[in-house]
Amino acid sequence: MHDPDDGGNPPPAPGGPGRLSRALTRLRGTLRRPRTGGRFQPGALGLAGVALAAMCATLVAIQTFAGTFRTGDPEPEPSAPPAAGTPPEGTARVMIAGDSLVQGSTGDFTWRYRLWKHLTESGADVDFVGPYDDIVELETGEFGDDGYADPDFDTAHAGVWGATAENVAAGIGEQVAAYEPDYLLVMAGTNDFVHGGSPQEALEGVRDVVGNARVADGDVQVVLGEVTPNWGTGRDEELNEKALEFNRLLPALAEELSGSAPVVVARTAEDYAPADDNWDTTHPNARGELKIAAAFADALAGPLRLGEPYPRPLPDVAVGPRRAPSVQAEEEDGGVVLTWDPVPGATGYQVLQQRVDPDPDDRVPLPAEVGGSGDEPRTATVDQLLSGATYEFVVRPYKGDDAGAGSEPARITVDADPPPAPDRVRLTDGGTVLTWDEVPEAGHYEVLRRAMSCERPADPDGEDGGSGPGDCSPVDGHGPGRGEGWSTAALVEGGATEWTVSAPAGGAYEFAVRSHRDYVEGDHSEAVEYVPED
Repeated sequence: MHDPDDGGNPPPAPGGPGRLSRALTRLRGTLRRPRTGGRFQPGALGLAGVALAAMCATLVAIQTFAGTFRTGDPEPEPSAPPAAGTPPEGTARVMIAGDSLVQGSTGDFTWRYRLWKHLTESGADVDFVGPYDDIVELETGEFGDDGYADPDFDTAHAGVWGATAENVAAGIGEQVAAYEPDYLLVMAGTNDFVHGGSPQEALEGVRDVVGNARVADGDVQVVLGEVTPNWGTGRDEELNEKALEFNRLLPALAEELSGSAPVVVARTAEDYAPADDNWDTTHPNARGELKIAAAFADALAGPLRLGEPYPRPLPDVAVGPRRAPSVQAEEEDGGVVLTWDPVPGATGYQVLQQRVDPDPDDRVPLPAEVGGSGDEPRTATVDQLLSGATYEFVVRPYKGDDAGAGSEPARITVDADPPPAPDRVRLTDGGTVLTWDEVPEAGHYEVLRRAMSCERPADPDGEDGGSGPGDCSPVDGHGPGRGEGWSTAALVEGGATEWTVSAPAGGAYEFAVRSHRDYVEGDHSEAVEYVPED
């Protein structure tokens, strides 16, 4: 979920929330080039034999499937505890097969990473194997990306974005023959439901996965993952009801398929909250990855005796892109242009603004449009800023709904050049109105006032000679910049360029006008003198 402290909503992913899921549901696994360095590559006759045997196993599976798994049937009670696994001597070879939840996308750690880290830290000697080592590049939907959040783990896998259970089954025999895993971990079924398939059809595909793998190696030990729930698809009720039924029937299928080598279930859907644990409708964020990895770790450690159960409670992990952008701010036409390099895995960005001087305000999200695609720098233009103010901008990357690590604040003072002084400051209408020429660069004006030094006239008898101010002169001959005694008489806004003179106690005053633009103080005019008539 997005960070509630920032306010507002997370930025939308380009093309809408379902764009990536729709674009990548096509299966491309048969067109992918496996990574090099496989331990064993069967020849043409060997592959033909595996395929023929797998086909026979599939026909048998289809024949027996319908009578075992029917919608609404009660879940069969296990007739016996699952067969105990037999860890191999030396390194345990683990192959993880399935769909996009296995493969992952740009910026993900993936649950494969979290499982590998747990197994190795608990002392298990494991080697992840499989034909691929990539993730999907989010923006283009292309395979072959290596932009893991942390690539320091054994990245080999057999996951293909968009694969149904039957798609996984179609290639698993050859993959098991080629990479000789001791353990096969499977997570598939979500795409079956997306394409309208039933829980029984997805279970049939899972049955074929196990059957075809066992044709290649009858001793391979299998862990089947539950289908995790969706959120925000517009079809949540339909999809999640199918997932619930699939998960209810999965243990019975695992028991049925267990023989000399066990098939067990990883409770990946247990305590899984898609609104918090997915970064989009379907795919796990860091929290979801951890829950899936912990479920597989528990299944491996239990009857299969590989590694240790995952410690509880699960640790808190940060979600969203982990790489913070580095933001540069430059002034342009009275606004600010922010620039940063794209963050791996980010589907959108949020720009936050705060005025820090003067009159500091709160940091708030802006509806800024972000430009740039691919490897191009990302840009956002911010306008409607106050001249002379100093601002800080933070850019926070999002993956789906999840806010990532925000940038360090980029600080800039905006449009700080002072406007020029008003020209032709003068008294009009019999000396009652102060007028000046407009300054295009100014937003408002300040009228400054200073009392003049006056001596009242005296009559020949030395008495007060009248009510007028007498002889008056400026105090020091300096304007508001250097002179003493100047004060603000008025602020004139709204584009007005005149002010009705206010002279307290009928005294004589000097007046000057200073230009302002928001917080920028401009130059002041020459002073004009106002001496009231007797």
